[in-house]
Order: sequence, then structure tokens, then C-alpha cells
Amino acid sequence: MILDIAGMRCGACAVGIELMLAKKKGIKSAKVSLNERMASVEYDPAIVAASDIAKAVSDIGYIETARS
Repeated sequence: MILDIAGMRCGACAVGIELMLAKKKGIKSAKVSLNERMASVEYDPAIVAASDIAKAVSDIGYIETARS
């Protein structure tokens, strides 16, 4: 799953999102790129829904749009 993320202003923003996602049950890996303003998330859909991942990002103050 790829999420476009608006609102990241620094490397700490990207790291914070990555750490938050990594702690979420069902997420296998998360890589956030400040330069590309996106997150690549590998997850188990039997455990967590894509909409829940997107909501977790928006809940901490970022605007996200799922690409796939």
C-alpha cells in the first residue's frame, strides 16, 4: 500500500509516522519518505484494514491519500 502524505515538514515527521505505523498490529513494515511525501506500508489485511492505516496517519495530523 502506498500513501501520499501531506504535511510532513522534516525528517522527524517522517520518522514519527514510520514508528507509529511500525507499532500498529498487522503492519509488517513501513517506510516513509520525506522527499517523496509518501509511505510504503506492507500489512496483513486479515489483521488491519487499509482504511485503519490511513486513519492512523490522519489521526496524528497528516493528510493522507491511499494510492493502492
